[in-house]
Amino acid sequence: MIAAALVATAAGSLWFLSSADRATGFIEARLTGAAGRTVELGEGWLSPGWQPVLHLRGLAVENAGTAQTVDMRLDPAGLLPGRPLIVHAGIDEASFTYRMRARDDAGGGLPGYLSNVRDVDITQLRLRIRRPGREPALLIITEARGDLASGDFRLTAAGGRSVLHLNGSAEGLSLDGFSGEMEMHGRNFAELAAVFGLSAPDTPPFSLYGDVSHADGIWTFSPFNGLVGDSDLAGTMSADFGRPRPRLTADLTSDNLDFDDLGVVIGAPSDIDRTTANDEQEAANRAYASSGRLIPNARLDTTRVRTADARVRFTARNVQAGAVPLSAMEIVFELDNGVMTFEPLAFETEDRGRLTAHATIDARTDTVRTEAEGELDGFELASIGNGQLARGRMHVAFALAMTGADLRSAFASADGEITAQAAPGTRIRHLAVEGAGLDVGEILLLRLSEDEADPGFIPVNCAGGVFRARNGRLQAENVFVDTDDSVVALDGQVSLETERLALAVAAEAKDVSWGNLLGGVAVNGTLRNPEIDVDAAPSVLQGVLAGLLGSAAGPLAVLPFTELGLGEAVSCEDPPGPAAG
Repeated sequence: MIAAALVATAAGSLWFLSSADRATGFIEARLTGAAGRTVELGEGWLSPGWQPVLHLRGLAVENAGTAQTVDMRLDPAGLLPGRPLIVHAGIDEASFTYRMRARDDAGGGLPGYLSNVRDVDITQLRLRIRRPGREPALLIITEARGDLASGDFRLTAAGGRSVLHLNGSAEGLSLDGFSGEMEMHGRNFAELAAVFGLSAPDTPPFSLYGDVSHADGIWTFSPFNGLVGDSDLAGTMSADFGRPRPRLTADLTSDNLDFDDLGVVIGAPSDIDRTTANDEQEAANRAYASSGRLIPNARLDTTRVRTADARVRFTARNVQAGAVPLSAMEIVFELDNGVMTFEPLAFETEDRGRLTAHATIDARTDTVRTEAEGELDGFELASIGNGQLARGRMHVAFALAMTGADLRSAFASADGEITAQAAPGTRIRHLAVEGAGLDVGEILLLRLSEDEADPGFIPVNCAGGVFRARNGRLQAENVFVDTDDSVVALDGQVSLETERLALAVAAEAKDVSWGNLLGGVAVNGTLRNPEIDVDAAPSVLQGVLAGLLGSAAGPLAVLPFTELGLGEAVSCEDPPGPAAG
């Protein structure tokens, strides 16, 4: 009797739920109670069977999402503890707000009854990802289907002008315990990272492939390899979403780095050979082409750096940098609560020189402060101008403090100093020294006798100097080159705000020479387009004086062009004062 009553009740329930006209209101009320928020339903009914299917059409869940089509196959045994109720979910044309939270924050993820579903068939699911402190981002799952338990699961998603492909296995639709492979490609990795609330620098177009796993809120992409712009990239990467601020950790290597692929980070121009430039690169190229400035007008995205953390080590074994003689580089970058540190930022040159810098950028407030210091040790001067100007090694050290959220403002506020000193054994081209002193006689003799393929160089006794920065102005102090022939000194300023040059070069000969013009050599123009000017007015007066003397006594005409060689030698321990303008 009891069994018959139960069978009759079950049959009656199935009959009632099998019609959308009868069942919609009932299902809507039960879903509202289960969700703890208002659920609206266009239609709902149940198809009977050993594993009945619940059909929902026009579903809307308050502050959570909508779906045009939801079909869930149910396992009656799922009413027992430890068994999943939903064994298959089919979803089409849906949207869902996914709130990313730290491990100790409750809620925000998939509903519990969906998290453990293993067999799915999903198309066009729009995930609106919300993260505290960041604007909502959109990830569109264009396809997710297969059996997660067996590993026959594939997912394709698009967001941030990027596409992701996943295949592998997991414990359920929440993708906890996922293990498999991932391919991702897009226009700019920073945009893809931002979809998930991570911070990353702008990049050229990228394409990366590798193994991926997920456990306890941490996604690990390791090992992987691929291309970013014209450079190869490999290594490991992990994203921890279980922290109050998500954290990206990466150890990256490149066997062949095209240096201008890094230019988009600071808004510098770049060339792309293997791929098509993205919008950021094209904008940087246009800005550089239309501007006379050398320093890019790039601005730090403070929102990006304040809401996520990162630690990245990047090593390039070989570097292609055009005319810049780089051979390798290493960057260790850390972002913690809005403070960025580079410890170190190191570059090696082809001739065993090394630039090592350390920098801190504090972006916790809108007044972004930067401190940078470093040294260039063993730089080979022959790498400048194809070795036609000077040969030997130079040591340069710098320490600068700047304020500003964009590069130009920061350099325009720079305080500090830059020092340089030539190593023993340095040589400078003889023609350059005579040119600095406007010694026409020596210049003519050198041009007539010098072998262009093997120009003449003279030893440098001492060379060095200091550029002191104050409010974005670099003042040359005691900048000189001392040879047995002359003492050449540099004086003047470089404005990092306007990028204008106002430098004067003066030479004082140590030997008697004929053909020396009065006047001076000036370096004007801008950092991007410097100009060499010769002050000809004193030389005109010099010519008039020579004419007067020549009319009185021909041989005397050479006197105004004769340098008596009264210049005194200097040393690095006792450098000269500022040069005459």
